[in-house]
Amino acid sequence: MTSFTKYALKNLKLTGSVIPSSRFLANKIAQQIPKESRTIVELGAGDGVITRYLLKHMPEQAHLTSYEISKQLLPHLAKIDHPRFLVSNHSALELDNDFAQSTVDVVISSLPIALFDQAMKQQLLSQIRKVLTTNGLFIQYQYLPKDKKLILQYFPDTKTLWSALNVPPAFIYISRNSAK
Repeated sequence: MTSFTKYALKNLKLTGSVIPSSRFLANKIAQQIPKESRTIVELGAGDGVITRYLLKHMPEQAHLTSYEISKQLLPHLAKIDHPRFLVSNHSALELDNDFAQSTVDVVISSLPIALFDQAMKQQLLSQIRKVLTTNGLFIQYQYLPKDKKLILQYFPDTKTLWSALNVPPAFIYISRNSAK
């Protein structure tokens, strides 16, 4: 049993899954990063499965900041040695304190927003929209399309991809911040 699975079994409301994301899901998400991206933020990095794919696929000029609040998962992220990578132990709800308005090119979220209350979802989506550049991307995946309507309220320019090779299969929302 992986350390992520052990942690997730005890903290399912924080992880949303007991199995780490597959390399197929991670790769599909990483391939969405535009070539001109400079500032990339990952929310809910977990043990770094998706993080490693983001670092592998991000443009040479890009920097990645990954947020993770779990003290048990932080050591896994600390093992990732990359010159353009920073780990933040802040809550995703501090995003607009850490980044100025319109300065982030891509936000990738592995947060289990389906488990968040409505007020928290709205606060998070509002902050993401605030820090994203015009035409910046917000990428969120879910196992059920529970929050698509809410995401569309904040990001009307959203397309949905499907990753069948993940347990469970995942919907990936690719949302463009065109409302600035």
